[in-house]
Amino acid sequence: MAQAQTMNDGVNLSFALKDGENKLGAEVIGLDLTKPIEDACFAKLEDAFNNCSVLVFRNQKITPEQHIDFSRRFGGLAVHVMEQYLLPGYPEIFRVSNVVEDGKRIGGSGEFWHTDLSYVEQPSRGSLLYAVEVPRDANGRSLGDTVFANMAEAYNGLSDTTKKKIDNLKAVHRYGDVYKKVLKDRGGTVELNDDQKKKVPDVIHPVVHIHPFTKQKSLFVNEGFTAEIVGIPKDESDELLNELFEHCRRSEFHYRHVWEENDLVMWDNWATQHRGTGGYTSDHRRMMYRTTLEPTVQF
Repeated sequence: MAQAQTMNDGVNLSFALKDGENKLGAEVIGLDLTKPIEDACFAKLEDAFNNCSVLVFRNQKITPEQHIDFSRRFGGLAVHVMEQYLLPGYPEIFRVSNVVEDGKRIGGSGEFWHTDLSYVEQPSRGSLLYAVEVPRDANGRSLGDTVFANMAEAYNGLSDTTKKKIDNLKAVHRYGDVYKKVLKDRGGTVELNDDQKKKVPDVIHPVVHIHPFTKQKSLFVNEGFTAEIVGIPKDESDELLNELFEHCRRSEFHYRHVWEENDLVMWDNWATQHRGTGGYTSDHRRMMYRTTLEPTVQF
């Protein structure tokens, strides 16, 4: 991970990646998210976001209001379909948590490769996840890392034959399937009700997406929400998707974030996918707050 240096005046924001890195992730140093950010600083922050896809802000003691206000600088905020996981009083904040209250989980889980809201017609531009409570082992080591994968680098790493094969393909993205899988494999979550299912019908997206800001091609399939390739037999679709999913798991495309309380991490959903690594039990509390950016331009 590179480091982007700035203060809240932002005029000297600089950012560099080390040779040989996978061009994924930058840590922003010196920025206090409880204070206003001038336009010149924010413009450079946006540029770093477009070029690095993942930005890390350490030691940010922010309120839900400040989290929402900072997020809104990047665009409108989506309200998640799973209303039972929203932070009371703050519908813009989706809780990612293993905490159980009154016998029910109060947050979602992402221990599978996915891209937030790839299952809607205009997928989310990005997400901002804030660590409120981080689970730890007996030695105090943080548990529940998040791994991000650079989908432009993953596309570049494909063979020319595979690129030619997939460049004009489209795929169905579906939300409900992941809940059935989690219920079967791990339990501890709920299925969508009928009203929720109506809000997230199947959508179709290109398998290869051209990012409107970077103009880079990137893979836009993920094992959480991509159900099938359009126009080919199911067995061929399953085989091709599994090949692409396996390719995206290669570590050279990844940045692994080790969480500390008060970390805020934001990522580009059009350029990355991610998963939680788990590694903790119901005895370890984990509470994260996520805002989800609506697109400012067409996907």
